[in-house]
Amino acid sequence: MIVIATGISGSGKLTEADGGPGALVRAVADGERRIAQAQREGGWPSPIKRLRIVDMGRLMLDRARDLGMDVRTETILDMAPEALQELRAIAFTEVASDSALWEPDLCTILATHACFWWKSHLIPGLDTYYLKLLVDETRRRMPAPDGAAVQETLPGLALAPPVRPEGIFYVTLVDSVYQIQRRLEATAQWRGRLDADEIIAWQEQEVFISKMFAAYERVPHYLVAHDEPASTLVDLICFKRPRVYLGYPITNLRRDGRVELIEMARTFGERLRAHCVVFDPLSVKDEEAAAFARIGEAEFDRQFSPSQREEIARWAGSLHALRAWAAGLDDRTRLHLGRATVVRDLRLIDQSDMNVVFYPTSQMSFGVLSEMIHAHTTGKKVYVIYPFKAISPFLEFYATDVLAPGPDEADPQSPEEVAAFMERAGEALIARLAGAALPL
Repeated sequence: MIVIATGISGSGKLTEADGGPGALVRAVADGERRIAQAQREGGWPSPIKRLRIVDMGRLMLDRARDLGMDVRTETILDMAPEALQELRAIAFTEVASDSALWEPDLCTILATHACFWWKSHLIPGLDTYYLKLLVDETRRRMPAPDGAAVQETLPGLALAPPVRPEGIFYVTLVDSVYQIQRRLEATAQWRGRLDADEIIAWQEQEVFISKMFAAYERVPHYLVAHDEPASTLVDLICFKRPRVYLGYPITNLRRDGRVELIEMARTFGERLRAHCVVFDPLSVKDEEAAAFARIGEAEFDRQFSPSQREEIARWAGSLHALRAWAAGLDDRTRLHLGRATVVRDLRLIDQSDMNVVFYPTSQMSFGVLSEMIHAHTTGKKVYVIYPFKAISPFLEFYATDVLAPGPDEADPQSPEEVAAFMERAGEALIARLAGAALPL
C-alpha cells in the first residue's frame, strides 16, 4: 500500500516546532506499537503489518548532495524550475524502483507537498508522470479482493461489503493557521515570509490540488487534522472502518459556560473510535485561536474547563503569544478563517459515511444544522442524540434517526440529568451501530 501524504510546510507532518516527532511519525510509532501488541495477543487482523515513511524532501536534498549540488533546505525552492523538476524525478524514480514498495504487508507513506507558496507564486510539489506510474503499478500488482482480507465494518450499517484496503490513497494533513505559523517561524527557511492570509490560501491550494489528483485517479482522498489521535491515520491505512463526522454545538455550549458538555461530546467521540474512524471538528482550532483576543481572562475561564485550558497551553506554546497573534488579525482575515472552517468541516462530512450529532441543548446551532443538511443531501446517514421530546421538525427532517426520550419518559430537568441522558443515549447508539440492542 502507498499513502501519498501531502501538507504544507509548518503543518507538522514530520517535526514539531520544538523538534519533536510530527503527526506522521507519531502515527507510524502508534501503528507499530498496536501491531506488535496485537501479534503478542494472538494476531493483527489487517493485511498491513508494517509501516514506514519516505521523506521526499529529504530524499531530494540527499540526491542533490550526491550530485555535488550545493542545495540546502533554505535554498531549494530558489532552484530553476527545470532543475527542481529533474531533482524531483530522480527522487521519485528511486522510490518507484524500490522493490519493498510493493510488498503486500507494507504501507509506505510518501511525505511530500502538492505545492509550495514561495515568493508570491506556486511551485509544484508533485510530478504527474510518476504519480500515474505509482497508481497504475499499484493497481496492476494488487491481488483481487478475497475473503481472507476482510476488514472491520459494523453490522448495523448498510455499507458496501468489506474489502481489502485501497492499494493507494491520498491524505492531506491540515492544522490551524496559528499552529502552522508558529512552526514556520521556528525555521530559517520560512521565518517572516508568510502572513495568516497567505497560509490560509496555501493550505486550501494544497488540499485542492491533492483532491484533484486523487479524483483524477478515482482513489480516496482524506483530510486528517494534525491534532487527531495518531490512530486515525493508522485505522484509515489498516482497516475498512466506517467513518464518522462528529457534530456538536461548540459555540453555544461555550457561550453558556457548559464546557462539561463539550468534554462529554469529545469523550463520546473517543468511545466511537473503538469501532469507527472519527473526525472531530475541534481538532483544528482556527476559530478558537481567533477568538482569544476578544475574550478576557474571566470569560476564558468560563468557556474552557481546566483540562481544555491545559490543552490550549500545549498547542499554543504561550497564551500571551496566542493572544498577540489573534489581536493582529484584521476583519478580512477573520472572515477567511471562518470560511475555511466551514469548508473544511463540510469536506470532513464528505469523506465520512455518517454524521453523528451530539446535541445536548435546545438552542439553535446554525453550524450543526448546516452540517446535518449537507450530510443528509449528500446521502449520508445522520444520527442525532437529543435530550428532549419536543424536537424541531427541521432537525427531525434531516436526521436518519433521533435518539430522544420516549413518549412515556420525562425530559431531563437539571444539567446532571441532561448529561446522564446524553451518556446513556450515546452508549445506546454505539451499541446499535455495532449490531447490539441496548434500550435508552
